[in-house]
Amino acid sequence: MSDRIDMNQERWERTGAYIREVFARTDARHAGIMERAIAAGMPPIDAGAETGRFLQVLATTLNAKLIIEVGTLAGYSAIWLARGLARGLTAKGPRDGRVITIETSATHAAFAQKEIDGADLGFSITIRQGKGSQMLPVLLGECGHGSADMVFFDAERSEYLAMLETAHALLRRGGILAIDNALAAKRWTADPVPPGEQPDQMDIVNRTIAADSRFRSTLVPVGNGVLVAVKV
Repeated sequence: MSDRIDMNQERWERTGAYIREVFARTDARHAGIMERAIAAGMPPIDAGAETGRFLQVLATTLNAKLIIEVGTLAGYSAIWLARGLARGLTAKGPRDGRVITIETSATHAAFAQKEIDGADLGFSITIRQGKGSQMLPVLLGECGHGSADMVFFDAERSEYLAMLETAHALLRRGGILAIDNALAAKRWTADPVPPGEQPDQMDIVNRTIAADSRFRSTLVPVGNGVLVAVKV
């Protein structure tokens, strides 16, 4: 007798709702970020509570002291990540981890800052404005090689491969590169490519990182899919 259970759209949606209910509860202010963002004219895009919780668990598992996010938008996932940061005392006093999040839009960055401050996480999250492909090399110069425990991409997918080398340089050995929407964005990544069409950009990213011997990677089907690649 097989343990395999076939997946369909209804079961997939019910599974997402189950994960959100059981594992991904958050406070009312955090949960309302995207409602306020949409009301302010921002695009209705966020990582989702189940993905946010997964990222938070990754951060906690890594005992993360530095996380770099590309794609702040409304600050939703940055708050999840910051709540998974390492906390503690050192010989020099309190030592809190930090998230540096990169956002292209000044309008989005200003909105996110208000949400981050409202979550009492202004001390843990720093927003840097600019394109990820331009800001990551700056952060590499400031923070140094092997300084980051985690790098999270949730921005323009066409830039991901251009940012890969710098992300690898920023990560410590055992650090994690996580990429959202690995299974779905404009279309479902695993679907066959229609004749005459090019593969989805995320399919190219997935396959490139899967074949990169500098990482040990997999794809976790939570939310719209998260690619998780550990630097070896």
